[in-house]
Amino acid sequence: MDRRSRFWIGDTLSTLAEAGDIITVMAVEDHRTRAPGSSIGYAIVLLGAALFVTSCFLPYYGFPGGQAVSLYDQLLVARDGGLELGAKLFLFGGVATVVVVALGGLVRGERQSGRGLLVGTVSAWSLTWIGSLLQSAGLREDALIGGLSLEVGFWLQAVSIGVAVIGTILVGVGKRSEIKDSHDRYSNEEGADAGE
Repeated sequence: MDRRSRFWIGDTLSTLAEAGDIITVMAVEDHRTRAPGSSIGYAIVLLGAALFVTSCFLPYYGFPGGQAVSLYDQLLVARDGGLELGAKLFLFGGVATVVVVALGGLVRGERQSGRGLLVGTVSAWSLTWIGSLLQSAGLREDALIGGLSLEVGFWLQAVSIGVAVIGTILVGVGKRSEIKDSHDRYSNEEGADAGE
């Protein structure tokens, strides 16, 4: 049978060559490799999460007289050392969710829903902690707490959130690059077929 012979697909008259092109594009889309930017983006999100967890145990607030307290100590030790589930969820629940979603994207491969889930998770987590950082910075200005300083844990936490957001952006940019490369590859193949 001639490759250019015509047949019906649904309500459309097509050729075997066109059908073959469609199948080739679908196969390329189905088995495509991940764009380098998106893999790096997931890894950067995980780096931001690791920095965030580290920042919770570093000196966060400095008090007059040289004393400092970490965010973890402030929330958990201040409660007589009890194992407060609420405080632990506040500190680590959001970042744990970000880690699970980023690991899923890195290990299992990208999916449209996974990228959207990562964007939503990082957005909710980062906005919550940006609000917390702004509130903590506002405590310095409070007249009741004189001499309070923000220590390395505070600043590392701010950096860690920025790193996670940048990683999330790279995941999206990597996908756009992948779509463009796939489109360009298909256009080049189509042009080569037309020249035959």
